[in-house]
Amino acid sequence: MLYKTLFFLLCIGCSVKPLYNSETLLSTSIDVDIIAERDGQKLRKFILDSLRDLGFTSKKYRLMITLKYTEKLFAYVDDGTAKRVRSSYIADVILKNEKREILFKYPISVFTSVNISKAPGEVLLSLYGRNNNAMLKELSNRIIENLKVFLSNED
Repeated sequence: MLYKTLFFLLCIGCSVKPLYNSETLLSTSIDVDIIAERDGQKLRKFILDSLRDLGFTSKKYRLMITLKYTEKLFAYVDDGTAKRVRSSYIADVILKNEKREILFKYPISVFTSVNISKAPGEVLLSLYGRNNNAMLKELSNRIIENLKVFLSNED
């Protein structure tokens, strides 16, 4: 009886496939390089999440991104203080093929603006509004859309 049970368990184990094996994790045809700093890591994660669900092409590519963040004060009042700040991310996107030739090079950007205030409650709300995850997600969507258009014309 013990031998039958062991044989049964061995036979069942043969048909089980791991949910996350190396082939599924590396199935994307676009390899995304590391992007510097914390915001770059977040952007890379958003891009990888989008690429995992899409099947672009059978060719292999390498995506390299340089991320820049800027804040610019505007809407000045009579006393010289600013009432708003404009935040922007600019991603310099470079797509290379297997031969390391640059196929696609384009800056992609997103912008938003928030209020700056002196009242304590409004300062807290203004800082909460500067949560950059939404901007980074939008930037990743724009990068993916640009790559889709380019690669659809490339193939």
